[in-house]
Amino acid sequence: MSLITSKSWLDPVLPESLPPSIIDLADALPRKTQFLAGRLPPETAARLGRLLQITNTYYSNLIEGQYTEPADMQKAQTAPVKDRKRLKSLAVEQMAVQALFERTLRQRGPFTWGDMFAPEFVSAAHNRLFRGASDAERTLSDGSIMQPGILRSVTGQNVIVGNHDAPHASVVEAMLRHLQSGFGRQTDPRRQLISSLAYHHRLAWVHPFTDGNGRVARLITHLQLVHLGLEPTLWSLSRGLARRHQDYYSALTMADRAREGDLDGRGQLSQRRYFEFIEFMLQVCHDQVDYMIAAVDPSRLRERVIRAFRYNERLLQQGIRPESAPAIIALITQGSLPRNEIKTFTGLTPRPAIDELSRLVKVGLVESRTPKSRIVTPGLPAWFAQDVFPDLHRRFQ
Repeated sequence: MSLITSKSWLDPVLPESLPPSIIDLADALPRKTQFLAGRLPPETAARLGRLLQITNTYYSNLIEGQYTEPADMQKAQTAPVKDRKRLKSLAVEQMAVQALFERTLRQRGPFTWGDMFAPEFVSAAHNRLFRGASDAERTLSDGSIMQPGILRSVTGQNVIVGNHDAPHASVVEAMLRHLQSGFGRQTDPRRQLISSLAYHHRLAWVHPFTDGNGRVARLITHLQLVHLGLEPTLWSLSRGLARRHQDYYSALTMADRAREGDLDGRGQLSQRRYFEFIEFMLQVCHDQVDYMIAAVDPSRLRERVIRAFRYNERLLQQGIRPESAPAIIALITQGSLPRNEIKTFTGLTPRPAIDELSRLVKVGLVESRTPKSRIVTPGLPAWFAQDVFPDLHRRFQ
């Protein structure tokens, strides 16, 4: 077996000439994401962002063949420190890491575009994802133990992934630096977006770690979309990839193929298949943004909240009145309300309205910093979100 040992195998990192279909999709996505963000008040957007941290991790985990109950993940988001260890799982860890890196990107700037492709950034993501896993959880099929954050350039391990012989361990870091140089120098916003989605394949192809590369690739792509201001905290790429997981795997595999004749680019790998992968990823992005735009449409949102208040068993068991739905609709669409105003929306007289608000806080539909906070904000517990955002969390076969 002769493994690839030259970083130039990946040239051209991003061809100068790109198909119009890819350019058009990349051009349209920012406008769509801005429209989505514009439909939500800041408090609701922030709450939806926390919910979609669960969604992103839930589906990335599911792609790897592992299921974690969304409600358990939400419990881990708010659990006291003393209880968090008991709730730890790879999915919970991934959710926490995504939140950490999102905060870092917001607070510790400026990260350059090139920094988002740095081997150190990729290694840091892998290390944070897996450093809490036990030796048993990190033991591979050959009996070796995966070392979090350590590139194969260091471990010297060569791997075969399906039919793909990953590049020789000795060239992994050089390849990542080469990709950083090629993708990181892009300055046009459209080409930066295209670079992010192209890198998703190239990172998986290099296979820089002995295991965990898929999770890392999806996390890095998400963080690059955050850096580009494409509001991926309000929609979930991993949800789209999981719902089309066979197409996703197929597109990744096809992009591994060698060049198919003289009309298929000038590199070692197929340019046509590379472009097909990038276009597939762009289509998934559009699909998921479209899903969330439809989900937060005011009239549809209103209908679903009203339906949930009539039929959701948890709400009925807690004695919450169907007539209180307008209070939650107002809270979601406005982002925050004075405590006295939300009581008015319940349609009840003062004493019963206080009791109803307490029930809404207890089930998590209303969030109040203190028991007597003057302003309250919307809560979106996973069990309720499933009614409001159809098929937000669904297992696939």
